[in-house]
Amino acid sequence: MALRMAFFQKVMSGCGALAFIWATVVLLGGFSTLIKQKDFWFVTIIVFMEATWLFNNAKSEDQFFFRLAETMVNTENVAILGRGSWQRHASTEDSIDEMMPELQSAFSSHRSYCFGFLYTSLVGYVQLAALIACIVMSSLRLRRQDYVDAWNQEDDDHKNIRLSLNIFYALVLSQCLLYFVSAIVASPLKRMFVVCLKYKLGVWGFLAVARYLQECLLKCISGDLREAVNMDLVSFAKQKLTSNSLDDQLLGIRILDHLLRIKEHKAMVLTKIRSSLDTVEKAVYMLGLKKDAEQDTRGHAARVLLELAPDLQVESFPGIFQSISSLLITHKTKISGTFSNSIRVSKELTLLGVDILDKLLTNPENRAEAKNAKNLLSKILDITSCQDEKTLDSNIDKIIVEKSLNVLRKLVSTAGETGEELRCQVSKNIHTIRNIRKFIIDYAESQPAMLAQAADILACLALNDNARMEIERSHLIIWKLISLLAEDSDEGQESSLRVSTGVRMSAVEALVLLSAPIKENTMLNAVSGRSIMAILSETKLQDMQRIVSTLSEESAEHRIMVAKFLQNLRGYQGPHYGDQLETVNKALPKVLEAIKHALDKIEGVGGSGEPSDHEMEALMINEQGKLLESFIGLCMQICTSGNAKQFTNALRNAEITDDMFVQMLRKILELYKSPSSDAPGIRRVVIQQMNWMMARDSKYINIFLRHEMDKALKEVAQTALKLENYWFFRFDVGTFGHDESIYSLLSISPLLQAGGSGL
Repeated sequence: MALRMAFFQKVMSGCGALAFIWATVVLLGGFSTLIKQKDFWFVTIIVFMEATWLFNNAKSEDQFFFRLAETMVNTENVAILGRGSWQRHASTEDSIDEMMPELQSAFSSHRSYCFGFLYTSLVGYVQLAALIACIVMSSLRLRRQDYVDAWNQEDDDHKNIRLSLNIFYALVLSQCLLYFVSAIVASPLKRMFVVCLKYKLGVWGFLAVARYLQECLLKCISGDLREAVNMDLVSFAKQKLTSNSLDDQLLGIRILDHLLRIKEHKAMVLTKIRSSLDTVEKAVYMLGLKKDAEQDTRGHAARVLLELAPDLQVESFPGIFQSISSLLITHKTKISGTFSNSIRVSKELTLLGVDILDKLLTNPENRAEAKNAKNLLSKILDITSCQDEKTLDSNIDKIIVEKSLNVLRKLVSTAGETGEELRCQVSKNIHTIRNIRKFIIDYAESQPAMLAQAADILACLALNDNARMEIERSHLIIWKLISLLAEDSDEGQESSLRVSTGVRMSAVEALVLLSAPIKENTMLNAVSGRSIMAILSETKLQDMQRIVSTLSEESAEHRIMVAKFLQNLRGYQGPHYGDQLETVNKALPKVLEAIKHALDKIEGVGGSGEPSDHEMEALMINEQGKLLESFIGLCMQICTSGNAKQFTNALRNAEITDDMFVQMLRKILELYKSPSSDAPGIRRVVIQQMNWMMARDSKYINIFLRHEMDKALKEVAQTALKLENYWFFRFDVGTFGHDESIYSLLSISPLLQAGGSGL
C-alpha cells in the first residue's frame, strides 16, 4: 500500500516539477510577452500553487504549512485514547470513566486544539479548491486552443506557443487527475480500518497505523524501498522503542502488546521480539519507570514480558527481578480498598508482576537468581500477609494472593543448594509461618486452592530445621492438617471431590515430611520425636481411624503417602497415645493384602510378549514399586513395634501363608534389582522385614533358605546403590539419609550368618 502511494506521489511530483520548470523557464521566461494575458495569469496562478506544493506530499520539509496543525496537538494527549488498554481486569466503563476527564482536559481546555482543527479544515478546503481550479483552467485552455491570435499564427516567434502551452496544461491536468486517482486507488483509509478491526487496536490504533504508513511512504519516496517493504508493524514498534521520545516509546510497546493478543500472529510476533535483545532489555527497563504519567508504559511492557517470560533466561537480563519487584505494591492501602483509579492501577501492576514471576520461576535455572534479588522474597511474603478474608475484597485481590502463594511454592520447592538457601531465607522471615497458618486455618473452606498451596509450602519448609521446629510448635497447623486428612470427601459434587482430594494430598505430604525420621535409629532422635508427639497429640482416635481407612482408597498416590505417614507415626515408642497406635496396628492385615494385590497386578501384565506389553509392564513395576515400598515399610514398622503373634494373626487374616509371604518378598527383590528415586528404599524395607522375622522366630531362617533368599541377599549386596541410603527423594534430591547402609543391614542378617557364607 505504501509502495503504491509512493508511486503516485513520485509521478505527481514529477509532473508538478516538470510543469513548474516548463512554466518558469519556457513560458514565463521565453514567451512572457507573446502569450495572451489570459494564459499569462492562468500560468502564473498555477505556478504559484505549484510553488506552495499543494499537491505534493513527497517531501515533508515542503509541507510546513500543511503540517503546522500537527504541532498544535500535543502527541502526549493523543496517547490518552489508548490509556488503560493494558489493564486485564478493568471494565469498559472503568476505562471510559478514567479517560474522560483527561480527554475533556485535552480537547476543551486548550485553544490550540480548536485552532488546529479549524486550520486543518481550512487547508483541506484550499487544497480542494486549488485542485478544482487547476483542472478547470487546464481543461478549458486545452479544449479551446486559442493561444495565438489569427493574425500572429504565421509569425516565427509565435510558432511554438501552442505546443508549449499544451504541454504545460497537459502536465498540470495529469497531475490533478493523478491526485484524484491516487485518492481512489491508493487511499489507505479502508486498509487502515481493516487493520484496526483485525488487530482490535481501537481509535488509538488508527493513529498508530497512520504513523506507520506515513513512515513507510517517506522511506519509499526517499528511495529506501527494501527497508520500507521489510518494515511491518512489529519492526515499526521496535523502532519506536529506541526513540528518545517517551510518547514514541509508549506507542511502540503498546503496539507490541496488542499484537501479542492476537492468537493467529502471537508466535510470529514473539519470535521477532526474541530476536532483538535490545527490545527485551527496553521492556525490562520500562518496568522500573516511576512517574504516574508512565504507568501505561509500565503496564504494556509488563504484558509483553509476561508473554516472553516462559523462555527468558534471567542471567541474560541483569536487574530484571529488581524491575519486576518495583511492580509489586505491598502497602495495605494499595492492596485493598475501593476501586479508585490509582488503586486499580496498583493492583493491576502487582498482578502482572506476580504473573511474570510465576512464569519465570517455572524454569529452575531462573530461581538461582531470585535468591539474590533484593527485597523480592520479602515483597512476596508481604503480599500474602493480608489479615483476614475480608481484606480480599475483590476477585483481583484473591488472584494476586493465590499467584503469590504459587510463586512462593516454586521458590521453596527448588532443588539443590539454591533450594536450601531459599527455604532458609523464607523460614527466617517472622511472618512466614503466621501467613501459612492463616491460609490453612482461616481459608480452609472458602479458598481450597490457597489452602493446597499453603500446605505444599509447609511441606517444603519442613525440610528446613528452623521452619520444622516452628511448625511443630504451631498446634493449630498440625490440628488442621490432621482434620483435612481425616475429613470425608464430599461425593455429592464432583468438583468439590477433586478439590478435596488435592487438598488432602497436600495435607498428607506436609504431615509426612513433618514426621519424617531425621536419622534412623531404634528410637527416633529428639527432633523427629517431638514432631511425631506433636502430631499424635492433635490426632483424635476417630481421626486416626479415618486416616487408616484411607489405605483402601482408589487413589494410589494418596494411599502411598498415608502409608508413609502412618509408618512415621508408628515409629513412636513412647508410653502415650496407645489407642491411636493400636489402630494403626490393626491395619496390618489390610496392609498385607495390599502388598499381595500389588504383586498380582504386576504379574497380570505383559503376558503376550509384545513390545507394548513390555512397556506397560515396566510402567506398572515402577508405579507399584512406590506402593510396595510404603506398605512394606508400614508393615515393617508395625511389626517392629508389635510382636510376632500379631504378625502371625495378620497373615492368617489376610489368607497368606508363611511361604507365600516369603515368595512375595523374593519376588520384590527380583523385580527391583535397580531401585529408582521413586522407591529408593524398597529393598531396604524388605531386608528389615526379613531381619525382624528371623529375629522373632528362627523358623523363618529355614523358610528363607528353602526359597534361596540368601542368594537374593548376596545379589542385593553386590548391586547396592547410593540412592538407597535416602529415605525420600524430593525435587530429585535425596532427603533424610539413613545411618545404616544396605551393606550394614545385610551384615547382621541371621540368614547369611546361618548360611555360613557371609557377604
